[in-house]
Amino acid sequence: MGALATGAGVMLGAPAASAVDVQAWMAAHGDGTDLRRLTIPGTHDSGARFGGPWSECQNTTIAQQLDSGIRFLDIRCRVTGGSFAIHHGPSYQNMMFGDVLVACSAFLAAHPSETVLMRVKQEYSSDSDATFGAVFTDYLDNRGWRSLFRIGDTVPTLGEARGKVVLIADNGGLPGLKWWDGGAIAIQDDWNALPNAKYPKIEAHFRKAVEQPGKLYINFVSTSASLPPRWNSDNLNPRVHGFLDGTANTWKGLGIVPMDYPNTRSGLVASLIRHN
Repeated sequence: MGALATGAGVMLGAPAASAVDVQAWMAAHGDGTDLRRLTIPGTHDSGARFGGPWSECQNTTIAQQLDSGIRFLDIRCRVTGGSFAIHHGPSYQNMMFGDVLVACSAFLAAHPSETVLMRVKQEYSSDSDATFGAVFTDYLDNRGWRSLFRIGDTVPTLGEARGKVVLIADNGGLPGLKWWDGGAIAIQDDWNALPNAKYPKIEAHFRKAVEQPGKLYINFVSTSASLPPRWNSDNLNPRVHGFLDGTANTWKGLGIVPMDYPNTRSGLVASLIRHN
């Protein structure tokens, strides 16, 4: 509990949500800041806005998510015709990987103090690692996107990542940080737990991030158990918000927190940002 208690001496009172500059909140943190010690709001299945209630996880575009303070994107790519189509299961999301990169590039050009961490995962295709990697490399080198990315096998400092997309590879054949590297990344993603079973796992992962720093903690609030993602988010997002503003009010460095429909809970993203 010592690590939890120390936060009380650091925080001089939580500012009102309106005081948080959600478009450029990383500007308040120095270049030497370890990304592993930040609290980073994110979205789960960031491109999933179509396909019906069981497929849809968001109701805002990538650009709107970034403008709202989101700095982690969960991007699911189907290999098709030598390109990546954004999918959630069989549901095509009316968007290609290039559209995601355009949104990230425009946002980072307007807000160079920021960085975006991006998980890239194969979805609804079963191409080999070599094929998936070749398509990704084509985006980098033949479509002009290499300069947008910060690709490395260690977690960068904020200064090294500003203005860039930090790649987290969740498919073989890709460079970058490895999603499955348990020595560097600690993930809570029980996506099939009912909300009442899921919530204690979320809270426990927050505690672990504060008490045992040193890894990149990723703590999914999302679940699709029994009910569609929107219904479960209406249950879990307010509970997480209450925990952040209550028991965890002074805690810092909670890690990446991917959510479904975070915008439907007013003040939730700003509350996460205040935990920095």
